[in-house]
Amino acid sequence: MEEQPFRLMIKAPNGAEVPVIATSQETVQVIKQVVSETAETVEYSCFYLEYQGQRLDDSTELSELDLEPESQFELFEDEYTEREARLHVTRLRDLLLGTVTASADVAGLDAGAPIFDTIKHPDGLESDTVAIARSDADDTPSSATKGEKAKKGDKAKKGKRSDKKTSENEQPAEADDEAEKMRAAAANHAFKDFVFDEVPAFSVLSTERAMQRLRLPLCVRQLTVSGWNPVPRYRQLQGDLLYLQVTTLENQSYQLTCSRLGFYVNSSSLSRFNPCAYGETHAGQAGVRSADFYAAHSLVTLLKRLSPKFAQAFDELQAEMARREPVEILPFVSSEQAATPWLVRGAENRGPASYDAGRVQDVYLRLGAQAGDSMRDWNEELQSIREMPRGNLSERVLRDRQLHKWHSEFAEAAISGAQAVVEDEMPALNPSDAAEQHMYLRDNIFYSKGFDGRETFAELGGDAAAHVATGKDVTGVRLLNQLDVEGLNTLGSVVVDYRGVRVVAQSVVPGIFRNQETTQIVYGSIDSGATVGSDPEFHKLMEPVAKALHFGEHTVQDASGASHTLYSSVDVKGLTGTDGRKYLLDLYRMTPVDVEFLESECMGDKPYPHKLVLLRPELVDIFWENSVRKAVQEYAAEKVKKSGETKAEEPKADEPKSEESKAEEPKSEEPKSEESKPEEPKSDEAPKDAMADFEFTLDFSPDAFATTTESNEDPLAAAVRSASQFLKNISVPGLARDLASYTTSPLSGDALVTAMHQRGINMRYLGRIADLLPADVKSVTNVRRLVIFEMVARATKHIIRGLFRSVPTYLHAETFALVASALVGARYCATPAEHLSAAARAYPVLAELTVQSLGAEIQQQVAQRFRYDLDLDVLSELVRDNERILLREVCMKVGAQLALQQYHFVRPDERTVYAEASAALGVSGAKLTKPARRAVRERVDAEMARATTVTVSDVMNFVAVAKVSVQSASFADEAFEAGRMSLEQGQKELGLELLLESLALHEQTFGFLHPESARCYAVVSLAHYDAGEAALAAEFMTKAVVISERTVGLDNPLTIHNYLNLSLYEHARGNTLLALRLMRHAMDLWRVVNSPDHPDLATAHNNIGVMLQALHLYDDALRFFDACVTARERLLGPEHVLVANAQHTLAKAMAITGDFAGAVQAERLAHKFFSSRFGDDDARSKETAEWLAELTFNAVRTAKLTKSAQEKIRDIASSASLAHVDTEGKEPSAPVKGSLPIDDLLKFITGSSSGPKPKPGRRARGPKGSRR
Repeated sequence: MEEQPFRLMIKAPNGAEVPVIATSQETVQVIKQVVSETAETVEYSCFYLEYQGQRLDDSTELSELDLEPESQFELFEDEYTEREARLHVTRLRDLLLGTVTASADVAGLDAGAPIFDTIKHPDGLESDTVAIARSDADDTPSSATKGEKAKKGDKAKKGKRSDKKTSENEQPAEADDEAEKMRAAAANHAFKDFVFDEVPAFSVLSTERAMQRLRLPLCVRQLTVSGWNPVPRYRQLQGDLLYLQVTTLENQSYQLTCSRLGFYVNSSSLSRFNPCAYGETHAGQAGVRSADFYAAHSLVTLLKRLSPKFAQAFDELQAEMARREPVEILPFVSSEQAATPWLVRGAENRGPASYDAGRVQDVYLRLGAQAGDSMRDWNEELQSIREMPRGNLSERVLRDRQLHKWHSEFAEAAISGAQAVVEDEMPALNPSDAAEQHMYLRDNIFYSKGFDGRETFAELGGDAAAHVATGKDVTGVRLLNQLDVEGLNTLGSVVVDYRGVRVVAQSVVPGIFRNQETTQIVYGSIDSGATVGSDPEFHKLMEPVAKALHFGEHTVQDASGASHTLYSSVDVKGLTGTDGRKYLLDLYRMTPVDVEFLESECMGDKPYPHKLVLLRPELVDIFWENSVRKAVQEYAAEKVKKSGETKAEEPKADEPKSEESKAEEPKSEEPKSEESKPEEPKSDEAPKDAMADFEFTLDFSPDAFATTTESNEDPLAAAVRSASQFLKNISVPGLARDLASYTTSPLSGDALVTAMHQRGINMRYLGRIADLLPADVKSVTNVRRLVIFEMVARATKHIIRGLFRSVPTYLHAETFALVASALVGARYCATPAEHLSAAARAYPVLAELTVQSLGAEIQQQVAQRFRYDLDLDVLSELVRDNERILLREVCMKVGAQLALQQYHFVRPDERTVYAEASAALGVSGAKLTKPARRAVRERVDAEMARATTVTVSDVMNFVAVAKVSVQSASFADEAFEAGRMSLEQGQKELGLELLLESLALHEQTFGFLHPESARCYAVVSLAHYDAGEAALAAEFMTKAVVISERTVGLDNPLTIHNYLNLSLYEHARGNTLLALRLMRHAMDLWRVVNSPDHPDLATAHNNIGVMLQALHLYDDALRFFDACVTARERLLGPEHVLVANAQHTLAKAMAITGDFAGAVQAERLAHKFFSSRFGDDDARSKETAEWLAELTFNAVRTAKLTKSAQEKIRDIASSASLAHVDTEGKEPSAPVKGSLPIDDLLKFITGSSSGPKPKPGRRARGPKGSRR
């Protein structure tokens, strides 16, 4: 039975009553959080709840209370502690600032800033969208016909209506004015000035307008910690906790005391300390109110009393926050979750909005004077959370939520610490050792650099192998976290790449620093196999891990020759901490070796940089499942064969059958006679018996081929080789085929990486994929360029990493600008090194860097890392006009953030720069004032004087790129997959219910601001759209768009696809002008990230044409239908079903515009293809034949029609759908007859159906000469 939620009513001291809907699994702490975030009770942060006179503990679950469906809780103000006081002040400061971006120190500048509101409401208005559904209803032919009939009736009954009021006669005129306004707005649609092959300006990624809108009203001038802190000891005994200083908008300054009972105004000044209450010391003086006026439990309440302007502005702030989409203004749980843009606001827009002395005190307010709140035992917290019960759904959700919270907070702390390591802000534990061997410890997080300082990987590639091992270790931790084996513990692990250095951050194992590592290791080896541990208890714990990862038991020998049986690699270390828990460390060998690549590419004259080449976990799973499927097929075939032989050998029909033959019988495909049917086994037993003797075993050895060449006679080693061959011969060519055929069409480099990883393909196979994509086939130019750019960007990342380590940190910005200008700005400046500063020229690695030397280094890196022979002339041709794509990929891989402006890759003329400067200042097309002209001229002069494409002042920041061992929500993922499968099977209600449950679980686990939540919102939105609920679909997809903007990026492919889908849903609900704005933004993002020749743009062109037809803008729609045909012909050739479908749609659009000659030509091509490919009996062939015959017959006749008659054709045709939105990227296989109102259209063309029909001899002949 489904659990019914509780409806609670929270009664507050200020008279507010807050309704809360909660389930029995919720805790009191969750209810308190909801109350503190509600506008009516936002001033409360330190309080407790009572139910039936009993105080409730925060950790109490509602299920433990005897609640009724509607119960009332009472809110009581609680006493403050010093920590609660600081948090209360911090919370108020956060409310007043209203920041939606994450911490710039961790996530970068403008991290997590959304821009959706500026797209939906470009003028900042809520009602600036036009409901096209209403205007369409007013302009339909049926409405017009009724209007004409009404006019005729007016003439016949003129005398009877003479007594009507004038206001009633004016109503049709007002309706006409409204319709005219709507038509004018529709004519000025988002694609009015669209140029197909033009690359949009980078301003499409600007967050400036969005940040201005998110800027909240100023409520108080200053709210800071007073200089009279810390509280003297004798005042602490009186209950004083904290002193504050406030300057109101009325320019009145107050000194406040926070005591255990609340806040009050004290009598101190800037020069004299007097902690006594102001209301008491000044009682009776003129203008002084009662003592109660100057004291309140909440700081918000007190400030409202002291400052009327604060009260007014705070109410406005609350109203503004309530108006916005909640996911648009929610703060991040962790800054690590926020998306980092590669283009950010420039220095001129980066200054703080106002002077705030409290900004530097934020750390004190959050962490305390001794920063004691930040000293956490990270490992103990993690292991305690893992040991939480997980027997039912509520326990699993609570545990998953705590794990996600811990990982998010640990990642943020680890990234901050890693940045301090690279910037030399943290002292090393071993300062006397080499810099590569330095280790660090801060806040119970252990840091080390990703170098082979102790020569552990000397035989595998040294520093290159150590660099890879750190990333593989995080992958191994992630695998074990997903398995979640009870009793087996892992550490919190984060790998951070920052300014050319890789830093590994881990939680600390208890007892690891007691110099007993050798004796602590009880499983695996710490000295490359010299000594090996194989503890039986640990070995038993590894059994479920081995089963899930398909590891088999294998034997290793130590230096003394003793044999040890292990499941995992010998390099994986198992130890017992001083807390008694069992930990696994160094998990970089949790998958087998890619032996085929190792033997062919790592042993020759030009070896791969390292020998730590492993298979991806996805590849192991794919190969194992493929092997199982193949074994089942072989088993079934063998059973069929044996069953047939058994039946042939039976001497008598009534001879008793053995159990084996009974088991085999259901698998037989031989027809059974009626007499034999009663002897068949029961249907529910047949499958079990049929597979009773089926056995399948496929295990791998993670140590096979790791150090020595194994014999293929070993089954574990043979399985490793087979998996490696599967990757080389099946997976890689299969992906190349899908890319060439655009079955898979990634939009950017990160989308390509995702597609490869999902198939278990490592990045080292990029060169092989590029070789498999033919260079001379035009249709694969886009994806081949994407693959090559990915190799070049990764090679450039390695080059920049080496340069960063060779120069001091203050030259990193200039170094990046130099490399970027040499990479993408060679046509702008061929010698960028000539413009280096004197400090940079002192380093030969920078002074001697040229366009040619950088190209040669990239060529060498690509050949070494990807085994691909890069032709620099070909690269130069691919880069031309696509420099922005490569620049974006490099910035995102290095972590560089550039100032948002229009970067030029060839020297522009002054007129172009002037237009860009005017647009950037918002004065385009206007008569400029003298100050505006001066500002434009300054921008133009600065741009024309620019020496290189990217200058040092353009580099705004470097952000850390982190790999995190995330924790998945298993139950939420299971519900999500079950919902998707139900939808695919046609069970829409069940599928939607499961998806909504998954969405709720994801929100409870990860919060709203998480990519997984965005994915759930998008799938739920699609389910509603398929059910015909366009309004709900648009509502859910709006949340998906905003969340994806804030968590994966403004120009991430996921965000772009969400924008495209939202535009379709808004069009379906009648908001076509808004849909076009959303579509235009998605198209602009698409052409910035990729190029106008991407194949999927043809689908977008078709959908734009459909939307423009809905606005009756047929000529504008025709441009996009024609572009759809052109794009598909260019990529797929003329003989393709998608091209024919596009031509058929184009013919319809041409018929609506009156271009019947062009319609005949397009329809003839479509019919020719359908007829030759599918035959004359196919539905598509019949429909195109009907169209072609009638259009051909009437082409000359309709050309002679008057203009009014042509308009009538359009009105008739627009009464039904002319074309259909393409939601899948493919045209419908068989268009439904009548989707275009062909019957009405042809009646008008050929005359009324009651009139004489054309004689057979004059009818146009149909295809292949047949008369119709």
